[in-house]
Amino acid sequence: MSSDSWPRAALLAMSLAGSPSACGPDLPSRAEPATAPARDPAGGGTPAEPTVPVEPTFAAHVAAIVYTHCTPCHHQGGSGPFAFESFDDVADHATQIAEVTADKSMPPWLPSAGPGVFVGARTLDEVTRQTLARWVEQGAVPGDLNAAPAPSPPSGGWQLGPPDLVLSTGAPFELPADGTDVYRNFVIPAPPPSSPGSPRFVRAVEIRPGDPRVVHHGVLRVDLTGSVRHLDAQDPAPGFDGMVFAGARMPDGRFLGWTPGKRPSPGSDARAWRLVGDSDLVLQLHLRPSGKVEPVVAQLGLHFAARPPTLPALSMELSSSEIDLPPGASDVRVRDRYTVPVDVAIRSLYPHAHYLGRRIEAWAVLPDRTRRELLLIEDWDFDWQDEYRFVRPVRLPKGSTIHMEWRFDNSAQNPHNPSSPPRHVTYGPASTDEMAELILEVEPDDPRHLVALDEDFRRKWLGDQAALYQRLLRRSPDDPDVAANLGAFEQLRGNVDAAVAAYEHALGSDPDHLQANVELGIVRMGAGELSRAVWHLRRAVAVAPNEARPHLTLANALRKQGQPDEAIEHYRRALALDDGLSQAHNNLAITLEARGDLRGALRHFSRAVEHGPNTAVFAKNLARVRARLER
Repeated sequence: MSSDSWPRAALLAMSLAGSPSACGPDLPSRAEPATAPARDPAGGGTPAEPTVPVEPTFAAHVAAIVYTHCTPCHHQGGSGPFAFESFDDVADHATQIAEVTADKSMPPWLPSAGPGVFVGARTLDEVTRQTLARWVEQGAVPGDLNAAPAPSPPSGGWQLGPPDLVLSTGAPFELPADGTDVYRNFVIPAPPPSSPGSPRFVRAVEIRPGDPRVVHHGVLRVDLTGSVRHLDAQDPAPGFDGMVFAGARMPDGRFLGWTPGKRPSPGSDARAWRLVGDSDLVLQLHLRPSGKVEPVVAQLGLHFAARPPTLPALSMELSSSEIDLPPGASDVRVRDRYTVPVDVAIRSLYPHAHYLGRRIEAWAVLPDRTRRELLLIEDWDFDWQDEYRFVRPVRLPKGSTIHMEWRFDNSAQNPHNPSSPPRHVTYGPASTDEMAELILEVEPDDPRHLVALDEDFRRKWLGDQAALYQRLLRRSPDDPDVAANLGAFEQLRGNVDAAVAAYEHALGSDPDHLQANVELGIVRMGAGELSRAVWHLRRAVAVAPNEARPHLTLANALRKQGQPDEAIEHYRRALALDDGLSQAHNNLAITLEARGDLRGALRHFSRAVEHGPNTAVFAKNLARVRARLER
C-alpha cells in the first residue's frame, strides 16, 4: 500500500511490530538421514529406508548432524551460548543435545509438518533424533576422529560477494549492560543514484548486524514518508526505540530480514525492488544485554539488479485488534480474512504475536470450497518467530479467501506468560501487549493486476483501522490522540465528514492538539474553507513553532488565500527547521516565480529536485524557470 501522501497521524498510528528470529542454516526442507540409504539386498535398485545405526559414533554419524544443524549458530563468536566445533565441544553437551532434539525444541522451528514445505526448514527426522539419543545412551563414543568431517568455517566477509553499495548505521549505539531486551530502529538515508534520474533496483540485501551474541534478529523496511526521520531526530542516541516502524514498509512488498546462521538469499532481477533516492532504510534490531555495555554498528550490503523487475509483489497484513485477554483466559481466539480479487501466488508468510500467543493457523478456501492449508504453529514462541518462504509459491485463483486464526493463553499455565500472576492484556504494540498478525508476500499472476490488488486490499485495511479506532474511542472518549487517528483513517477512506467530526472531537478534548489542528486545516483547505483552515494552522504553529510541517502547511493555505508575503515567511521558517523538505522548496519557488523573482525560484526549484529527484513535477517546474531565464 502506498503511503506517500497519508496524514501524519495515520502514519504514526501504524505499526508493523515483530520480526523473524531463528537459528540454523538455510537448509533443504528435510534433514539428511543419519545413515545413507542402503540398496535393497534382493538386488533391486530401490534404496531401503534409513535406519538408526546399531553403534553410532561421533566420527561416522554424529559429527555431520551437529556440524550441519547446530554449528552455524554454535561457533566461536556466534549467537549460540557455546561452540560445537569439535568432538570435545559436542561431548560436553551430549546429554543436553539428545534432550532438546528429542523434544524438538532444537533446532528451533515452529511450523508443524504438513501444511507447507518451506525453504530452510530446520527439522530433524526421527532416525536422526534417535541416532543422537542412541549415541548418548551408549556413552558418546568418539570413533575414528581422524576420519570425522570438519565443520565448515564460519563465513567471514560478505557471503554474497562484494556488494554494489555498502551502508552503515553510523555511530555506535551503546547497548546497556543490563535490563530488558531492546528493539532499536536505525535510520539509514539512501544516497541518490550516481546518475540523476536513473532508477536503481535491489536484487539482494545482506545484513551484517554486528555481534550476534547481542543481536537476536533484524528486519529491514523502507520509508518514503520521512516519518522515521522525525522519530530519529527526537532521540539523542543513534536510532529510536520501539517495535513501531511508523511509515516504513516492506519495499515493494518484499520481506527483508536477518536471523543467526541463515544464509542471505541471492534474490533475482525479476523480484528486485526499487531503491528511491532520498528515502530511508530502517533496520530494526532486537538486542539482548550481555552483562556489559556493547557498541552496536550494523552494515547493509546491497546488490543491484541488471534490469527492472518483472514480478512485482504486494505485502498484505491480516490482523485483528479485537484482543481482550482477562487473567486466566486460556483459549481466546481472533480471526481475519481477505478474498483476493485476482489470481495470486503466495510466496511467504510471516506470523506475529507476543508472549501470550499460543497457536496460529492459516488456510485458504478456494471458490470451489476446497480448503488449502498454509501454516500451522501449535506451540508459538515469541523468541523464535520467523518468515516462512514456500519452496513452491502457493497459487490461489480469483475469489479465494485467505483465513487467519490466532489463539491466546493468558493463564498461569502458559510458560511464556511474562506476568505472574497474569494481568489483563489487550491489543497494543508493546511486547507486554498483544498483537495478532499474518503478513503475506503476494504476487499477482498478471503483474498488470498489482494496482487493482493494492487498491482493493488498501480499502479493506483502512476499514479495519477505522473500526479499531472507533472501538478505542468508545473505550476512551476523552483521548484526543485516538480521535485524531480515527480522523486520519477516515480522511484516507475519503469520508470527509467523519474525518472532520473526529478531528473536532479531538479538539474538544484538547484545543491545542497539534495533529488535529494540522489535519483539520488540510481538510478545510481542500474544501475551499481557507479562513477556517488558516485559523487551525495558525494555532498549530503557535503550539509547535519549532516543527517544520505546521509552518509548511500554513504557508500553503496562505498562498491559496492570496497572502504571498506571509506565505513566503512561513516557507522560509519551515526550511530553516528542515532544509530537506522538497515540497517546501517547490512551493516557495512557485510563490517567488509568481512575484517575478525567477532567480530565487530557480534556486528553490533546484533544491526541490535535489531532495525529491523522483518527483516529476519538480523537474518540470525547474525546466520552465530555466527556460524563462534564458529568454
